[in-house]
Amino acid sequence: MREVRLPAMLKQLIDDSESHGNRRRVGEQLGVTPAALSQYINGQTTPTFDKLLAMAELFSVPLDFLVFGPDTTIGGHGGAVEYGPITRYVEAGISLVQADIAAQAAFVAKVGEILASQIDAAAKVASKRASTLNGMLDKEQALELERYSEESTIVTLDLTDDLVPVDSDVEQGVTAGNFLAVTAANLSLGRPYHYVLSPDIEDHATVIHQYRTLLLGENLTETDLRHCRFDVAQDSFYVGCCLFRLDVDGMRRHSPVLHRYLTPFITSDKRLGYVEPPGSPLHAYFLLDPERIETAVRVLHRLAPPATGS
Repeated sequence: MREVRLPAMLKQLIDDSESHGNRRRVGEQLGVTPAALSQYINGQTTPTFDKLLAMAELFSVPLDFLVFGPDTTIGGHGGAVEYGPITRYVEAGISLVQADIAAQAAFVAKVGEILASQIDAAAKVASKRASTLNGMLDKEQALELERYSEESTIVTLDLTDDLVPVDSDVEQGVTAGNFLAVTAANLSLGRPYHYVLSPDIEDHATVIHQYRTLLLGENLTETDLRHCRFDVAQDSFYVGCCLFRLDVDGMRRHSPVLHRYLTPFITSDKRLGYVEPPGSPLHAYFLLDPERIETAVRVLHRLAPPATGS
């Protein structure tokens, strides 16, 4: 089996493209966050098959070249292959079937391996989500949803999904969780966040400082952090809640399955919310219907009244 060289090839193609290594621009063209793109380049996660096709189209290279790197033996002639959009590559492959059936069979097998791995991954994800019911989100869905939030309010008992404890000899003793990476990507686009922290959290100032420091570590600036506000609730609460104002059109284009699932829960002014019950054995989030979103907004105003003049 040939070595998969996707991370190295993706980095090379980004550096050599018209974007000249601008990962944020490439991420926008692919519909992924800078953090997700960095994970692809570092080999930490594997893109879906749809994303692989999008990368091949964006850089005008064959899927085989993107995944395995240059191969000067294609066709059995030892010469370089002229790479174009994936559709032209497939057409060229068809024209070579009669001349070199063995080479084409190998190519089809490689694509089949990729498809099989993606189907297997999708089946594993689906099996993990079997316990969630209609009107519920698992963590992966919640992450995907937040990427389309243009304005976010997070009412939280703690920040364990954003601040992950690590060994004490590491600076600050915490590192960034998946949700913090999404927050950083949104803040870089000027999308505001309002965190309402439980009054029962110990040492709010330290927690906020840790959070801001990790955000700066995600290549944000102090100007970006002006869009991130923290308040301590005036009273205790026992259920976390997230309220979003969504880029519904963006979700419809880039995450159509998620958009179809969430449509009944999105209000006419593009708001959506969910709650996370404490100690849920499902580790699931429960979507709010439009009426309960209005109730959540009223409760939020009691917990953290808007600043005077805001």
